[in-house]
Amino acid sequence: MNKYGKIYSSSLAEELGVSEVTVRSDLKKLENLGLLKRVHGGAISLRPHRYDPQFQEQIAVDVEEKKIIAEKAVHLVEKNDIIFVDSGSTTLFFTEKLLETPPLNLTVVTNSLYVINTVVQYPEIKLVVLGGYFQYGTMNFLDLEINPFFDRYHVNKAFMGINGLDEKGYYSSTLLEAETKKLIVKASPKIYILASTSKLFRKSLVRIKDWSGSEALVTASTDENIMKKLKECEEEGKFTVI
Repeated sequence: MNKYGKIYSSSLAEELGVSEVTVRSDLKKLENLGLLKRVHGGAISLRPHRYDPQFQEQIAVDVEEKKIIAEKAVHLVEKNDIIFVDSGSTTLFFTEKLLETPPLNLTVVTNSLYVINTVVQYPEIKLVVLGGYFQYGTMNFLDLEINPFFDRYHVNKAFMGINGLDEKGYYSSTLLEAETKKLIVKASPKIYILASTSKLFRKSLVRIKDWSGSEALVTASTDENIMKKLKECEEEGKFTVI
């Protein structure tokens, strides 16, 4: 329901192994609790649909890779962590996977509207929002004046989304986004870059930062040529590959 905005009684009955009468009865109870609205054939969410068309297209690219990346990345999060989660489709896959079994005493700091909407459903997770100017294209908040924010809030790990990377560094699609990400990278001692094949060895408009050797790239590419180039970069000390 939260993901697609609508559910069908017939599909629920088949998936749960119960009758449609039972499903309709349960949907009525949920409607009485104000959690959904019943319509002909099923029910719809009372919340706006989470994904705009542009973001829906991003989610549809490298789906299986993003699931594997998310699975890898969640094992990097530990009890008592304070993590920054960047905007992007891969980081959203990561967030949803992480919250299936969240570590104890987890704090999530984010500037992504979609991550906010996901985490807010889990009251046991501490949520801190990085504000700024709202960007409708990327559905996140960006602001160059965030140094005071990180003077007050400490994060020990950052999970970043990017628009591209090459042998020199990693990239964003806009100057404001690149500068914001640069400040986030500076504030976090551990940087994990989540990137599927479509982002590897592909430049975007603005370079966020040159490789420093401290970054870790979390990927799941099966392209032999790409993996060979990543291995060469790792051997040169530019980043580690997870």
